[in-house]
Amino acid sequence: MTRTLTLFSFLLPLLTRAALGGPDAYGYTWKDSNEPDGPIFNWIDITGTGTQVMGLADDNVVGPFVMSTNMPYYWYTVKNVWIGSNGYIAFNSTNIASPFPTIPLAGGPNDYIAALTADLNFFGAGNVGQCWVYDAPDTTIFSWINVPFWSSVAPSWTGSNSFQIILNKVDSTITVQVLEQTGISQNNDLLIGIESVSGDIGLQHSADVYPVSNYAIRYYAPVTPLLDITDVAVEWIGAEGSRGQSLQRNGPDYPLVVDIRNTGNQLVNDVITLAQVYNSSNQLVVSDQVTISQMGPGVDSLITFPIAFAPTGAGTHRYVVTISGIANELVTTNNTRTQELAVYDTTSAISLARWHGGGDDGVGIGWDGGNGGVGVHIDRAPYYPCYVTGTTIRVLSNLLPSGMYMKVFDDNGPNGGPGTVLDSIFVQAVDAAAGDHTYDLSNAFLWTEGGLFVQWYMGGNNVNIAQDNVPPFSLRTYEVLDGVWAEYRDRETTDFHLGLRVEQLPVYDVGCVGFFGLVDGADVSQPTIVRTWVKNIGNQTAGNFPVNYQFTGEPAVSQSFTGTLAPGDSVLFTFSQPFLPLATVTGNFCAWTAWSSDQIAADDTVCVNIDVIAGLEELQGTSLSVMPNPASDKVIISGYGNAGADLVLVDLSGALVRRWRLDQADRATVDLFGVAAGSYLYQVRGRDRVYTGKLVVAP
Repeated sequence: MTRTLTLFSFLLPLLTRAALGGPDAYGYTWKDSNEPDGPIFNWIDITGTGTQVMGLADDNVVGPFVMSTNMPYYWYTVKNVWIGSNGYIAFNSTNIASPFPTIPLAGGPNDYIAALTADLNFFGAGNVGQCWVYDAPDTTIFSWINVPFWSSVAPSWTGSNSFQIILNKVDSTITVQVLEQTGISQNNDLLIGIESVSGDIGLQHSADVYPVSNYAIRYYAPVTPLLDITDVAVEWIGAEGSRGQSLQRNGPDYPLVVDIRNTGNQLVNDVITLAQVYNSSNQLVVSDQVTISQMGPGVDSLITFPIAFAPTGAGTHRYVVTISGIANELVTTNNTRTQELAVYDTTSAISLARWHGGGDDGVGIGWDGGNGGVGVHIDRAPYYPCYVTGTTIRVLSNLLPSGMYMKVFDDNGPNGGPGTVLDSIFVQAVDAAAGDHTYDLSNAFLWTEGGLFVQWYMGGNNVNIAQDNVPPFSLRTYEVLDGVWAEYRDRETTDFHLGLRVEQLPVYDVGCVGFFGLVDGADVSQPTIVRTWVKNIGNQTAGNFPVNYQFTGEPAVSQSFTGTLAPGDSVLFTFSQPFLPLATVTGNFCAWTAWSSDQIAADDTVCVNIDVIAGLEELQGTSLSVMPNPASDKVIISGYGNAGADLVLVDLSGALVRRWRLDQADRATVDLFGVAAGSYLYQVRGRDRVYTGKLVVAP
């Protein structure tokens, strides 16, 4: 199916003369079955030995099909194959649709074999078109059987085409055979040829010319290549496919991963690999660099950069990897790749899960006949669990007007594709005017794991969805024709204004998440002010709840947090009652919240293991005396031993107030002049003993 329909009033010629062609810039040549030393037409029927390819429709691609052995192709080898409904195979997931490009053509679809590439169609009443694949270690065959051309009139197909591609992995030849060709394409747009990964190297057999039946073409790889190819590519970033990823603000760090491949036939050295992450304001937030010392031809290097991306701010981010330092490189367009990172604010009660930005290209997209649509894959929820309550869309235009469908699918289909229909509504034309819309689902549902697909489908002619053409792009866009999903042909440059509205379940959850100044293995030998970080881990405002601390075997100390704490926020909570070491022992020191509304108890408590050195006499039969207590101007301290001692006085916040040296043996009078009235903690440290306690200074 085409988005723009052009009719020709003449027929193009058939291929009837003997022919050969090439070489291309690399050295590939071709001959056909009319050449005296060309290939002999010999159709290979694989319908009884191969596997039928399912899922082909109109203008779509399925795959990858993984061959058992690699096929030499240009200066590299290929193993993963995507099969196009329009009569081609590609070594990436490109979707090629009419109007078809010439070969070679850099910047468009690259790395493919066009067998009889035309606007073909596997759908429509009575359509018997099939596709089959046969794979063996030495040969792989792809056959299109009785596949007609697409037609804009019922039953949406015309003519019949049977042809195949034979990949010979022993001699590296590629053979295309045409068993039958009848009828004409609606726009007379045909393409036969091969193109390399670089795009600007390829060999075109013919364009806009119909082949005859019982006809064969064979492409021959050069014995000696005409070019030494130096080329290194960023194969993918983040994960294979480089598709957008949904992250959570203040959630787990996102590892910066990239796969670099030497796609040339020359050894390369010192490839500089630079990773950068930019936030929604185009500010650089992460930058890291790794140098690959050496890469042989066809070798991949998988890199995880030392610095990860910490998603501390919400909004659309760009993860960009660029390679450089490659002398005499043939292709530089594959030296950079970008991945979209959508960072969601998990404190928002309502979120819009989508890939697009605010603007659109002012053109939009719809399908001839009004029987088509588009979809996007939302890889994960902004937060789990949540309710999906609506779909979002921007309608660019609706001139008639027409109604339309909004649907949501689970991604439990084959290979993670659309599976179970979770909701479907028809939007009446009166409610489908141009502009932004949010449509309530007929039945909101709980989203607990995985991803979802959201689909817009036309209910008639002239309704168009808006497209976002400002990078980054998610690469999670699809075209849906006759109910069959295919990766959108322009996904590298487009996102659709299509998404989901999700709402959080109310979660009441607070907890102590750490201490200030207390760590595992700490020695505590004097009165200590206890400070703990309290965090609102839920999504509802919290307040007026108890916070407690306790050391092993001692009574708990409880104090109320009387303020309010917004979702995701933390506060350093200080207890007014200090911890007093009363026994020399090792144990757990814990702090916890005790909110009656809390739904998740597992994250309420934090503990550290500490060593307590008590303020008790170390020699049996002696004791410390502090008299009077309360005191006003003086205090007499005795019982600390004959070697003298140090006296330290701190306030209840832990701040030092005064320090004295007690030189007299076992008894000293301490002048409190200048010490303000109030409660204090003291520590008396002798040569072989430590005492702590509380001293009240009266006015």
